[in-house]
Parts: sequence; structure tokens; C-alpha cells
Amino acid sequence: MRDNILKYILVISLILNFSFLGAAGYTHYKQTHYRPPFAMTPGGPPPFGPGMPARTPAGYAVPACLFEELALKPEQFKLLQQKAGAFHAALDQKRQEVDRLRGELFGLMRQDNPDQKAIDATIARINRTQEEMQKTAVVHMLEFKSLLDREQQKKFLDMVEGAMAERGEAICP
Repeated sequence: MRDNILKYILVISLILNFSFLGAAGYTHYKQTHYRPPFAMTPGGPPPFGPGMPARTPAGYAVPACLFEELALKPEQFKLLQQKAGAFHAALDQKRQEVDRLRGELFGLMRQDNPDQKAIDATIARINRTQEEMQKTAVVHMLEFKSLLDREQQKKFLDMVEGAMAERGEAICP
């Protein structure tokens, strides 16, 4: 009798172990297959391939799940891919300009007798460039939105708004 009880306990223990192992494997598969980790690697045009994060020239990752969540049609995906490369290249160029101007601003501030007019002019150029960046991003998002149907538009804007709330900035496709 005692041997039978031990056999049942052993069988139940093995079943539980295999169940937990299977659940852990399934969870790992789902997370790596459908929601890849974000990569913050700069360089290259965004490779909007399935299951891969898109890397923008500035190093901001656009999750591939954005495109999966929106359930883009192949023609929508292709149009977005074409537009996104040019958009991110232009935005990266403006970011580099802002970085250069900030370096210039700090150079002016480090002087023994800082020139207030030059500082104000540099700040104004930084502001203009950042305003251009914001306008470029809005135009791009509106163009992207125009490619989507009503349901996709709602999902897209909800996702962008959520990303802005979490990060303090938007990640544009």
C-alpha cells in the first residue's frame, strides 16, 4: 500500500514538473517570437521585417509589434516602409543639428565673458529646429494615419499616446 502511494506522488510530481516546464517554454517562445526585445542600436534603414524591432538612424527602436498590432495589409506595410526610411533620416539629421547647436551653446556658456546675444540666438535656433522636428513628426503621423482604416487609426493613436505618456516622447513608425 505504501509503495502505491509513493508511486502516485511521484507520478503527480512528474506531471506538475512537466507542466511548469512546458508553460515556461511556451511563455518564452511567445515573448521572443511575437514581442522581440527592443534594440537601441543606431544605424541603417529601418528593417521592418516580421518579428524584428525596427531600428531608426537615431537609435530609437520601433517595435515590430506596432505593425502586428495594427494588422497592416501588405500594401500598407510597403508604403509605410518607404515613407519611414526618409522620415527617420530627416529626423535624425535634425537631431544631429540640435546636438551640434547644444554643443555650440555650451561652448558659448564656457567663455569667460559669455555673449548673451549669441546665446539667445543659439537657443532660438535650437527651438526652431525642435519645432521643425515636431512638425515633421506630426506630418509623418498624419500621413501614416491616412493609410489606415478607422480601427487601425484608433489603435495607432492610442499606441502613440501611450508611448508618449510612458516615455515622455513618441516613437514614430
